Amino acid sequence: MATILDVNLLQSFDFVFVILLVWTAAFAILHKTAILGGDKAKAVNATVAAGIALLFLLSRTAIDIVNFMVPWFAVAIIFLFLMILIFMMFGADAKSIKGVISGEAGESLRWVIIGVGLLIIIAAFGNVLGQKFLVEGAPSVSGANVTVAGGDFEQNVQATLFHPKIIGLLVLFGVLIFAVALLTV
Repeated sequence: MATILDVNLLQSFDFVFVILLVWTAAFAILHKTAILGGDKAKAVNATVAAGIALLFLLSRTAIDIVNFMVPWFAVAIIFLFLMILIFMMFGADAKSIKGVISGEAGESLRWVIIGVGLLIIIAAFGNVLGQKFLVEGAPSVSGANVTVAGGDFEQNVQATLFHPKIIGLLVLFGVLIFAVALLTV
């Protein structure tokens, strides 16, 4: 059934959006860092950015990874803006928020943002390439009547994360982290 909000046709052109996003990001990075020259090198920056964007066109895997990451980064950015709005709603002004971000607390915030970004990137690679690498010859790991080398990637991830050996390792890491934290106090 056709509706006004039916955007299935746009999924056929997903590579165009990825190319535009990659070109824009590459151009912005090249222009901001001035690696290829200052303001006089806009044409060179645009050409190099176009080359980088067209390289993405050659790999469907790269396009799928970017298509997976973009909505998650958008959600993370919206969450960050909403958190700032909540702080402003409770009386914080823009100057104090900027002071917190540029201060010592900002360093922790930067590490949290980097961690979330790395988590999104790892999830994108796992989602796009996980089953492919599993099928290409990964050995079957079984235990507790659960195999982690089946045909369904989501089931494999769940079986891996809740495998008794993995849970034991996480408990051991937790004990080690708390031991180091309490010993250094």
